[in-house]
Amino acid sequence: MVTPEEARQLLVEYFAKNPPAVSGDLYVAPEWFEDEDDFLTVWGSRQFFLEGKAEYGSWNNEVLFMDKRTGEVRRDMHNANFRKIRAMTPIDVGEG
Repeated sequence: MVTPEEARQLLVEYFAKNPPAVSGDLYVAPEWFEDEDDFLTVWGSRQFFLEGKAEYGSWNNEVLFMDKRTGEVRRDMHNANFRKIRAMTPIDVGEG
């Protein structure tokens, strides 16, 4: 099983190989969510998350889940996973 701290590092490595289209500086938040199978990653623009600049927000429907057993990242749609996401528990993955 991947720990929350390991998951954060795996996401950073994933983004190094697969740079996301983000306005501003990439930020991986310390507050994620989890269920029995997956982590729900929380990431985006540092300017949006820390400075509250709405123009840096990402308003698409995409989410990134990480499999807790393998560390594999998968892209999916928020609205298709609404029930799963609502049932997830908040966790702290650290600042890295």
